[in-house]
Amino acid sequence: VKVSYLFLTQILHPLQGRCVVTVQLTDEELAVADERHKYFLLFNGSTKRHLTSTHRSSHDTLQALCPAHDCCEAVLVTLCSISPSSEGHAGHVTPLAEHRFCFVQDLAFDMAQFLVSTAGRTDGLEGALLLDECHIPLRECERLDDSLALALHHLILPPGWSLLGNLDPQETLLHFSSRRGLFQVTQFLLQQPGAKEALKLTNRQGYTPSAIAALKGHDCLHELLIR
Repeated sequence: VKVSYLFLTQILHPLQGRCVVTVQLTDEELAVADERHKYFLLFNGSTKRHLTSTHRSSHDTLQALCPAHDCCEAVLVTLCSISPSSEGHAGHVTPLAEHRFCFVQDLAFDMAQFLVSTAGRTDGLEGALLLDECHIPLRECERLDDSLALALHHLILPPGWSLLGNLDPQETLLHFSSRRGLFQVTQFLLQQPGAKEALKLTNRQGYTPSAIAALKGHDCLHELLIR
């Protein structure tokens, strides 16, 4: 195994994955491989293993989509090649290099944990509501929607968790996502326990989530909420 075969451009990866991993092939590898060779990455963690395919972005560069992981830890990544199959024989798998990098909990995951913890607390969303007082560019809102929805999908919700919690709140996570125009986050929340009830709840200003979306001009989100 020659470590020089494998070079990862990013060492820290979010738990929810989906970032791009870049692998640089050396001249030695290129000399013995042709375009028929296939490459994949094996991610070996303490409790989970992931196998992901790669594609060539140039003659000496591979790219792969980083998988989601279940905990913050250093993971061993092995680059393997599969030689072309011949008549009557399967392709041969060869490990080429190993590299370690860390899965970490990023800001989106922290925010997802915070939002989940606020369900049913009368004062739980006060911190999140401060976002409404800030002018966040549309592009940043779209990035927040994408990363936060992905983090929520990979977050392990507490047993019996509901959007309503144990109380009868006026402001729910659906009000929050409607206010910021977080379409993907709203889609996730609508699939969770308590969603039907939360759709009907009004906040202190007397608005339901769909009314907030309409008021803020989030037309697609408004249509989603009134289906």
